[in-house]
Amino acid sequence: MSVSFTHDHFPSRARHVRAFWTPVLFSPRLGSPENLVIGVASATETDFYLAEANAWRRLHCLFGDGAETALLAARVALDVLKVDLSERGRIALYEPRQTFSGITFGEVREGEGGSLKQIATTWLASLSSLYDLNLAESVESAADTLPPPVDAERKTDRLPVLVLEYVEQHRPRLTDFFHSEIRERREKKRRPRAQDIYIGFAGSALVANFATLPAKRSKTTIDHIKRLMWDLEQDRDAAGALDRRRKYEMIVKHQEKSDPHITEKQFDEVLEVVDELAEQGKKREIDVVPRVTVPDIGNHLLELELAA
Repeated sequence: MSVSFTHDHFPSRARHVRAFWTPVLFSPRLGSPENLVIGVASATETDFYLAEANAWRRLHCLFGDGAETALLAARVALDVLKVDLSERGRIALYEPRQTFSGITFGEVREGEGGSLKQIATTWLASLSSLYDLNLAESVESAADTLPPPVDAERKTDRLPVLVLEYVEQHRPRLTDFFHSEIRERREKKRRPRAQDIYIGFAGSALVANFATLPAKRSKTTIDHIKRLMWDLEQDRDAAGALDRRRKYEMIVKHQEKSDPHITEKQFDEVLEVVDELAEQGKKREIDVVPRVTVPDIGNHLLELELAA
């Protein structure tokens, strides 16, 4: 019996992506040669993906009571690295900025895969003891049951940019902890995004997402906010009990009752939506924080970070 094969029987490489990748190394003890792989960054000339460790609980086995400090340093460093990758792309792999002591890159290598995400996560699963592939797959399965990210909603809501600009006036260094997309929108830049979990602000005391509630009830907006709350939950759960230092909040802005552009009935409906979201937040252990002005939100953020 003879068997004939055609090109259709074999996976095509036509859609594969060639990219450069490097492990992100964390040395928790200064002067020690010990390194932990906390992420893998992959990048082309036009895009990037940063795969991050998700089994942070294992740090407790290594560092005991010092695990919280190690976790905070590692996660803040990864957040800053995302900003650098979004601004400088592939160059950031070869010429990393020394933003945190103990954070370095490994050797830059070239790889190929179905996507930047596949390249980064495959190598992270292979290299890191702080990455749990089964956990990552369960998170992706859970995400399939949620409303998809509402990119248009996120990109038209000016609130995150306004909060960034307010914070920048008072503490410019905190702008580095805003999501790179928010910074780029402020600067009117555009770069493709590839990250799965969206976190608007990740500081040393507060992790938050921001959204505006319109006067008229909108299912699209509510679904968008629920998705942002889920993103916060996933980011928090990756650290487990170790990340007790930081508050996780979904900050929503709505109009004041005295605003002439909103009726009394609409205002009552907005408060009902806030209550509904707060109930969702309780189930996810995410605080829903309503505010009526940008300065209210900015000052709330500044106070928490100042106390850290």
